[in-house]
Amino acid sequence: MSCYYPLLGLPHGLDASLSYSSHTLNQRAGQHPPFPQQHLLELALYGIEAGAWRLRDTLTVPTHGDRVVLASSYGLAPGELLVAVPVKKGTPLDSHTSLLPEPSSKRVDRSPVAERCHLAFHWRGISSSYQGEYPLRMAELAAGSFLSFDPLLKSDPAVGRSLVVLMSISRQHDPADLTLELFDGCSRKLLGCLSHRRNSCTVVEVPEGGWSAGPLVMRGSGWVGIPIVLRLSRLELPASMSVEHTHPPTELFWEQDRLPGSGQVKRTWLSLLLSSSSA
Repeated sequence: MSCYYPLLGLPHGLDASLSYSSHTLNQRAGQHPPFPQQHLLELALYGIEAGAWRLRDTLTVPTHGDRVVLASSYGLAPGELLVAVPVKKGTPLDSHTSLLPEPSSKRVDRSPVAERCHLAFHWRGISSSYQGEYPLRMAELAAGSFLSFDPLLKSDPAVGRSLVVLMSISRQHDPADLTLELFDGCSRKLLGCLSHRRNSCTVVEVPEGGWSAGPLVMRGSGWVGIPIVLRLSRLELPASMSVEHTHPPTELFWEQDRLPGSGQVKRTWLSLLLSSSSA
């Protein structure tokens, strides 16, 4: 499964980095004829500029080890996003393009191991990382829907700031404004609506103490994305940070039930009529 790898611009002194490994995913390296242990790859960094993808940089991936890329090296403002695209070394690349190049895969057989890339967050001298891949099949969807249940955002006296960072990548850039709805999963009260765009990272600031007693539910139609929850300690306390993300509804079911089960959950929650905001 080929993937893109987002590099995020974040607020509050947070920096982000990608660590892309040269390790090849395969199960057949010991057989004859031998399979390669790594591909010669480069990372092409693209960002949106003047309504099109612009090539910002090209970085060689070492034959052994990781290639680390820092968001601060490219001066990303909060909400901005660069996409790292793995391509075969020497691939001709357009400096401006309307369609993001298709990413190369490190896979050499049908190994079930997913391609991974560490997405790390840095704050006050500490770091926390999570998987940072964005599947090609998601970036090729012209529509879709977004639904996320967030039981992680509970009040905690040690937490000074909670953020939800929502990543959305589309190969074909579309600058249209999209809507992200936030509501209480128990009371079904609408807590707010935010403007969201593809090929950006929308940062949701969670009020201290949270919005409500119930779990936060986020939904949108016409687009897909991946949410990451960051929780930062109070400034007067020793620095600590947690990084998590919630799974889509398909992950709530066994394999044979994934699509029908997810469809039922989405139909219920995406069609739910919400009461007016209490804020």
